[in-house]
Amino acid sequence: MSKKMSLVRMKNKLQIDPDKMDKYLEHYHNGTPLDGEGVMMLERYRKAWSWLSMGRPYESIISMLMKEYGLQERQARYIISESVFLHGNVNHLDKAGKKVASANFFRMVANLALMERDYDAATKAWEKADKLEGLNEEEEAGWDPDAFSKPSKIVFINNVNVLQQHLKKQMEDDE
Repeated sequence: MSKKMSLVRMKNKLQIDPDKMDKYLEHYHNGTPLDGEGVMMLERYRKAWSWLSMGRPYESIISMLMKEYGLQERQARYIISESVFLHGNVNHLDKAGKKVASANFFRMVANLALMERDYDAATKAWEKADKLEGLNEEEEAGWDPDAFSKPSKIVFINNVNVLQQHLKKQMEDDE
C-alpha cells in the first residue's frame, strides 16, 4: 500500500497524469505491446534519458528535443520529466552504471570511427571501453589467506538430548 501511495505522490509531484505512464510501465514489466504513438513516445523518452545519462546539460537536451521532433519547449520539458519517472533519476546512478554508460559511449564512438575508416581512433576508443569494463585487469584467483587467519568459534556439547532435538528440528524443516 505504501509503495502505491509513494508512486502516486511522485506522479503528483512531477505533475504527470497517473494513467499516462502506466502503459509504459506495463510495457517494461510485462512486455505488453504499445501502439504506434506509444512506441514513438517511448523512443523520445529513451533518447531524452540517454542524453541525461551521458551528462548533457538540461537546456541543451530541451533544444535537441525541440529541434529533432519539432516540439514546443513545454513539451520537451514534459518528455524529460516523464523519462526521469520511467527510467530513474540520473543523479542517483551508481558508479558501476556510469562506467557501463561510458563504456557503451566509447564503443559507439569506435563504431563511428570505423565507419569513417579512422582505425587508429577506433582502436583507442575501443581500448578505453575495455579499460572501463575492466577487461584488461588480471583476475585474482585462489583463496583469501586472511579468511584462514581468523579463529573460528566452535562449541562442543556432550549432551545427546541436544543432538536429538537438533536432528528432530532438521527433519521437521525438511518436511
